Amino acid sequence: MKEKLADSVYGKIRQAIISGALSSDELIQEQGVADQYGISKITAREVLQRLCHDHYLKSLPRKGYLLLEISPAQLNMIQKVRYQVEALALREIIRRCTDEEIDQLEAVLNTPSDSQYDPYSTVNSNFHLQLARMCKNPYLYDTLYSFIGSVCRYAMTNGASIVNQVDEPHHHQIIQALRNRDMDLAAEELRLDLQLSRDEI
Repeated sequence: MKEKLADSVYGKIRQAIISGALSSDELIQEQGVADQYGISKITAREVLQRLCHDHYLKSLPRKGYLLLEISPAQLNMIQKVRYQVEALALREIIRRCTDEEIDQLEAVLNTPSDSQYDPYSTVNSNFHLQLARMCKNPYLYDTLYSFIGSVCRYAMTNGASIVNQVDEPHHHQIIQALRNRDMDLAAEELRLDLQLSRDEI
């Protein structure tokens, strides 16, 4: 029960961070989180430390927690690692998935976003997360989920258009390359979609 409650509070605070509801100069304190969510101070500490571990917050000893800001250089590093993770997903899909399973990606592109306020529900995020789901590796999915959260947070706090930008030609080309079992083309379209130069991968 305690774990489910901690997961719920973790998700709510993470969503507040990603959506920009929490500002970068807002000091978060354990007692405030405990009071707001009706949890113990120990559980609040565990949740906040988990958010630090996942690179959403940084701890200020004896003061509280602040949002961990992402610089353009850090975003670029995230995108480079994200490319490698998603390229692994593409290889697994080519090796293991049927054409019918690959067709599910088209359905993702044709499904409107659930909420304009949830960066995880955009067509772009859903497309990339579906790639991770299809390779049936939960570690890969969890890693990509975290990266997408960081990219969304950067975009929302810096006014960038990277979150809502859906580059459908690249998505459709990735799908076609997967159908043709063409890893080179799929990886190239992924690189273009993530806006990386060839020497960055």
